[in-house]
Amino acid sequence: MTTAPHLVTRPHRLDPAELAQWRPMLQFGRVGAIAVACLIPLQAAVFLISPPPASVQDYFTLFQHNPLLGLLDLDLLLTLDYLALIPLYLSLYLIVRRRAATSALLALVLGLFSIGLFLVSREATFSMWQLASQYAATSDPAQQAALLAAGQSLLTLYNGGTFGLSYLLGAASTLLFSWPMWRGRILGRATGLVGLITGLAMLVPANAGTIGLVLAMLSLIPTAIWLILLARGLNRTARATRPPRQSCA
Repeated sequence: MTTAPHLVTRPHRLDPAELAQWRPMLQFGRVGAIAVACLIPLQAAVFLISPPPASVQDYFTLFQHNPLLGLLDLDLLLTLDYLALIPLYLSLYLIVRRRAATSALLALVLGLFSIGLFLVSREATFSMWQLASQYAATSDPAQQAALLAAGQSLLTLYNGGTFGLSYLLGAASTLLFSWPMWRGRILGRATGLVGLITGLAMLVPANAGTIGLVLAMLSLIPTAIWLILLARGLNRTARATRPPRQSCA
C-alpha cells in the first residue's frame, strides 16, 4: 500500500539567499532566546527564595531595606525577558512566513501585543519604588494613606486582567508559531512539538489562582527547552546564510 504524495509531509527548506539580508536579525533572535533561557532559572530562584510581599505596606518596607530585591519581586527579570522576545518573534516570523504566512503574521502581531500589555501591567516595577521613597519621607498620615492607595492601584494593575490577557496572547503566539514549525519541520520537528507543549501549558494565566501559578512554574521547563532549540536552529540558519568565502587566486 502506497501513501498518496499529497499526504506526505516534507521538511520545509529555508532559502539561504532570501534570508541572507536578515542574518543580523536571526542572530539577534538567537541572542534573545539564549537570554530568556538563562533568566528563567534566576526568576524561579528569586520567587522561591523571596516570595512577593502580600501587601503594599510590605512592598514599601522591602524597598526601603532592599530596593533591588523589591524590583526583582516585581518582575524586573521578566520585563527583560519580554523585551528580549521582540527580536525572537521577528526572527520566527521571517522563518515561518514562507510555510504559513497567515499563521506567522498572526503570531507576530499577537506576540507584540502580548509584550505591550505586559509592559503596561508592570507599571508597578519602578513606580512602587518611587512611592516607597515618598512614603518613607513623610510623616503625614493623610499623605501616607494616599501613597498606600496609589500602591494598591499599582498592584491591582499588576495582578489584573491586563497581565492575564498578555499571558494568553503569548500562549496563542507560541502555538501559532509552533504548529507550522511542527508540520513543516522548520528548525526541526522537535522544536515545533516542544513549542506546542509550551503554548498549551500557558493557556491558564499565571494569575488564575493556585492552578495558574503551578502551571506557570511547570511551563518553565518546556519553555526553556524550546528556547534552547530555537537558539540552536536560528544559529544554524544564520550560519547557512553566510556568503561563501572566495579563495585567493
